[in-house]
Amino acid sequence: MSSREAIEQSLHEAALEPTIIRIRDLSGGCIHRVQEIRLRDGVTVVAKTNSAAHLHMFQEEAEGLRALARTNTLLVPKPLAVIESAGVAVLLMTAIEHAAVSPRTWTRFGEELAGLHQTDAGHRYGFQTDNHLGTTPQPNTWCDDWVQFNAEHRLGHQLDLAAKRGRLDTNEAARIQAVIDALEDHIPRQPKPALLHGDLWSGNALPACDGDDATERIAVIDPACCIGDGWADIAMMKLFGGFPDGCFQSYEANVSDRAQLDSRIAVYQLYHVLNHVNLFGRSYAGQAMAIAAKLGG
Repeated sequence: MSSREAIEQSLHEAALEPTIIRIRDLSGGCIHRVQEIRLRDGVTVVAKTNSAAHLHMFQEEAEGLRALARTNTLLVPKPLAVIESAGVAVLLMTAIEHAAVSPRTWTRFGEELAGLHQTDAGHRYGFQTDNHLGTTPQPNTWCDDWVQFNAEHRLGHQLDLAAKRGRLDTNEAARIQAVIDALEDHIPRQPKPALLHGDLWSGNALPACDGDDATERIAVIDPACCIGDGWADIAMMKLFGGFPDGCFQSYEANVSDRAQLDSRIAVYQLYHVLNHVNLFGRSYAGQAMAIAAKLGG
């Protein structure tokens, strides 16, 4: 079966008009193929496709999008169907209507993100399912202690992967381990549990318009959700740039917990940089060591 036939099957599963009049590839699909689908009745949807082996990744993504949507804070696409048909996996979603936005829209996004992180997310850290950060497995086993969670399921997990793949030398690995051993000095044990997007770089935050009145919003896509410290999303946003200062200022104006921000953000950025070491190789090792040095490793 072709990917088009699998997409047609996903349209059937979603009870949508099955006649496709246009398929257009979208940019940004580093792992999966992403296409915009125009239907005969004028509806536009988005389909991600890959081999059947990636079905679980689509299921994880759909679960993350549903979790974010339930908070009624951020604009996210709605999963319509997740299927596997004759060797092709499909995630079918509503389309995001892209638009130019004003600085005020980014200010609003900071407010919305603060609202997400202030929404009741229970009392533990983790998530109802493991998922992926890029193609890296991301364990989300529930923990009552945020330091333990990061030591075992974030930095420790990335360090174990790097050791198995030969991405860090012995000295570098020891420096990362020193940071892990001292985590209680750098991050709180009991921050307010917040639902995190988990992979909030600029490519996953899209200027958009929402609703019949075309309200300017920032939509988020491709989550790697877990429940943790809200500042972890901010750390990722600051790591590679692309977000205006007004967005951060708005976020900070709407949250009260600002203790140890420099070290907290450094720890959470180290996790993502180590993930880049594991995904892309030693070109990111120097950045990881620079963050480790900042943290005393």
